[in-house]
Amino acid sequence: MATLLAHEIRNPLGSLELFAGLLADAALKQPELRRWTDHIQAGLRSLSATVNNVLQFHSQPARQLSFVNLGRLLRESIDFLRPLARQSGLRIDLHNSVGELEIPADSHRLQQVFFNLALNAFRAMTLGGTLLVRAQWHGAADQGCSGEVRIDFEDTGKGIAAEHLPKIFEPGYSTQTGTPGLGLAVGRALMEQHRGRIDVVSQPGRGTTFSLILPRSAAAKEVA
Repeated sequence: MATLLAHEIRNPLGSLELFAGLLADAALKQPELRRWTDHIQAGLRSLSATVNNVLQFHSQPARQLSFVNLGRLLRESIDFLRPLARQSGLRIDLHNSVGELEIPADSHRLQQVFFNLALNAFRAMTLGGTLLVRAQWHGAADQGCSGEVRIDFEDTGKGIAAEHLPKIFEPGYSTQTGTPGLGLAVGRALMEQHRGRIDVVSQPGRGTTFSLILPRSAAAKEVA
């Protein structure tokens, strides 16, 4: 039932996002109107992430990955998330040291992981907080050598207590009121489909960093 409802919601939601984008473009030179369009876009994009999480939670794993430009996907994701950051008085920055790297991925599913981590970070931060998204080589791989790429989502939020860390990837578990607790569970499942993983380091009162570790070689092109 949840999946059927999510499908029914997604189509009109896509149309609303399109029209909200047109309104935002028209309001670029009108700060007061831009503030309202930011609120509209933020609400729609938060709802879109929730709907997609429900669909991804019940979907079949991807069997074929194609090569995706990681740099472009990150830029598009940050642009999508900026209205949500502005609405909450937050900042989102991107530092990319791997350039226009091509990796085997499902762009829509990988982008959903980005959205889930960013939304969690926004909920954990207060006015003036910053989310830094950083793409770099992982481990010994550097300067174009084959290996793994790491994408960090580092926030300045309240952090996660040690007793909660073992449970945060369980479906339905959430430390935030009013959220379904699917974002991290979906994120971990989607990373496994990419033959990658998701790590977390957190210090209460100082922030949290989620790290996505992804293979950059063609060996990951076929997934079970």
